[in-house]
Amino acid sequence: MYQISIYEAKTQLSKYIALLESGEANEIIILKNGKEVAKIVPSINNKQRLGAGLKFSESLNFKLKDEDDKLDELFGY
Repeated sequence: MYQISIYEAKTQLSKYIALLESGEANEIIILKNGKEVAKIVPSINNKQRLGAGLKFSESLNFKLKDEDDKLDELFGY
C-alpha cells in the first residue's frame, strides 16, 4: 500500500498506475492534508483478478453449461 499526496498523484500518476499493473501495489491511498480522500485500486478486468478468485489459467477452461443446450443453438456453439 502506498500513501501519496494529491500533488504527487497528479504529477506521477503513470508511475503509480504501473505499480498497480505490475502487481507491486494493490492500492494507492491519496491524502489531502494528511487525511485519506481517495483510493486507486486495480481494475477488475486485470487478468490476475479474473474469475472472482480463479487463477487466469483456471478460468480458461471454464464453460457455462446450459442444461437445455439452448445457448449453444442460439450462439452456434
